[in-house]
Amino acid sequence: MSAARYRWAYSITCGVASLGLAIGFSMVLRDTYPSLSTEPSLLGSSGQPLINRVVDYLSFFTIWSNIVVAIVAGYFVYQPRAASPRFQTIWLSALLMISVTGLIYHFALADLVDTQGAAAVSNACNHILTPLAFVLAWLIVGPRGWISLKLIMASFILPLSWILLTLIRGAIVDAYPYPFVNVVKLGYGPVLMNLVVILLACCVLALLLWGVDKAMVFLTTRRERIKG
Repeated sequence: MSAARYRWAYSITCGVASLGLAIGFSMVLRDTYPSLSTEPSLLGSSGQPLINRVVDYLSFFTIWSNIVVAIVAGYFVYQPRAASPRFQTIWLSALLMISVTGLIYHFALADLVDTQGAAAVSNACNHILTPLAFVLAWLIVGPRGWISLKLIMASFILPLSWILLTLIRGAIVDAYPYPFVNVVKLGYGPVLMNLVVILLACCVLALLLWGVDKAMVFLTTRRERIKG
């Protein structure tokens, strides 16, 4: 795939991810982002000190996934042929995390969110447009043939880090970013069970992405042989 097509596809992705993050972060700084919940044990309430609002904002898995996507997509714009093992790991983490973000939002969180104006734009970018843009960029322009079992295992480092930090900080402040990890309401047993189920689903998703990657490599190779 040409470098120009890489830059075109990932410029759009980087732009969408960056827009959503910039709008959301600016609203957090100005304390104009609407409260995401009135439940004290859930993060996202307005009226908090600035440092609390910023740390809360950066505690959401959605924000982690969008930041990683923006970094990866931006680097592809700068260096379309980037392919170091470390970058491949970060790329797959981004693909897996943003896919999970989109799927969990669609199936579990969309009905709980009611935003207007700039907050609605940020929410749409974070949960809908960025996941679609990044997955479509991968499907249309690549990269191809990167995914392996070893890479899948390494790509779980970031999601597992988020889980660990979420549980540690939650135990300190008695507040959590999502209802399904709310230890205050559910207790550790149900929360850990929820996380195990999600991680197993992530493993299935990663294997599915691996299968799609292999299929695309096969089709690309076959097409090139026919042309040759």
